Amino acid sequence: MKALFRILLILAAILVVFFYTNQSVKENELLTAPNSNGKVIPQKEAPTVNGEAIPRPKDGLSTLIGKSTKSLAKLKGEPSRKEPSAYGYDWWVYDKNYDNYMMFGVEAGKVTQVYISGANVEAEPFKIGQSLDDIYRSTIIDTEVNVQIDENIYTFILNEVDMKTRILTMYDGLYAQMYFDATDQSLRAVRFIDGETLVKQQPYDMTYVGDMITPSVPSSYLQAEIDLANQQQLFDLTNVYRIQKGLPALNAAIDLNNIAQSHTESLALGKISQETVQSDTLKNRLKNATIEFDVAAENIAEDYLDAPEAINGLLNSEKHRDTLLNEDFNQLGSGAFGKHFSQVFIQRVESMSDEP
Repeated sequence: MKALFRILLILAAILVVFFYTNQSVKENELLTAPNSNGKVIPQKEAPTVNGEAIPRPKDGLSTLIGKSTKSLAKLKGEPSRKEPSAYGYDWWVYDKNYDNYMMFGVEAGKVTQVYISGANVEAEPFKIGQSLDDIYRSTIIDTEVNVQIDENIYTFILNEVDMKTRILTMYDGLYAQMYFDATDQSLRAVRFIDGETLVKQQPYDMTYVGDMITPSVPSSYLQAEIDLANQQQLFDLTNVYRIQKGLPALNAAIDLNNIAQSHTESLALGKISQETVQSDTLKNRLKNATIEFDVAAENIAEDYLDAPEAINGLLNSEKHRDTLLNEDFNQLGSGAFGKHFSQVFIQRVESMSDEP
């Protein structure tokens, strides 16, 4: 019996070693936002302001920009969540259905922006899924877009990549950021936004004449709430894009969230050195948390102003995109800390207790 017991122990040890050495784990390189080295340059001479502005759309959700939250609630009802941002506004999130996913930025009782990514949401004059070529044929596009606020003029400068993946165009008192999937050149999200909020966020290189507009620095408590909001939005938008591509949505996993969040904070605070990076692999972190899995992968990104910008960047980086749209995964953990973001994807068999 003792000999048999020893044999069983040896076999168990071999199985454990086999399990941890034969799992597929993919760790993608850190993705840095395209405007991370962006320039904000004061100018002495005012530029020539764009000519006569294009009239604002008469239909669709962009018509709510500048209107009261009462108008928003009357049209769309109460949101599923209200979450803070790092730029002075709160997000009203409508997430009951990924095909109708939308978020409204609200500040001082007024709507300052709307982010539309659900395939069935009214994005007039655009349509989710519309081709890049069609947008260029039907919309006035320029590499420089001016925002005038009182006597101040801010000029956003779009580079070659921006012109393919996140175009900015101007209407009368309204701006539209269009987020494209560079692989199939289709529109995946639209952000309608007012000029002041756009300047606060600085999503592109920018020059300005006059006074700079900057958001207040959040308190540590508020920043923690903002991080939680970005964490949830990153999860939501991953599933929105997967649904758009005909893939199943991923399930949220608290244990994966903990791993993703802890790693994001370590990266943001510089706690991971070159000496420790070898031992701080995703496989080791999953093993230390006693999380069983068949396949795992990780996406990490930095210097993105919010979750919508981060998800667009991940979708347009080949390796990160392959992970985000991999049909082998069924669970996802998300992390956000300041302008740093991470995702942990795994495939594991859910226990009976996890079923509804």
